[in-house]
Amino acid sequence: MEQVGVEVEESAEVRSPTPPVPLDDSGFADFGVTGTPASGEFRCADCGYGAVVHRELPHCPMCGGTVWESRGPLSQRVVD
Repeated sequence: MEQVGVEVEESAEVRSPTPPVPLDDSGFADFGVTGTPASGEFRCADCGYGAVVHRELPHCPMCGGTVWESRGPLSQRVVD
């Protein structure tokens, strides 16, 4: 048997911290599934893809996931 060394290289990519998930009064995040009527900002629970929804939650276009985490109502944005 031959000994094989493994060297792990740190990624130079710096990830920005994920913004906090809004919690309801019970301390849990709200989740919805594909087909549920919804409006607001959501993230796919499988891959993190972000989507703005105004009708019903779709299948995730990136991974095909069906569970979405609510990021809360649409935030107001200032446009110059």
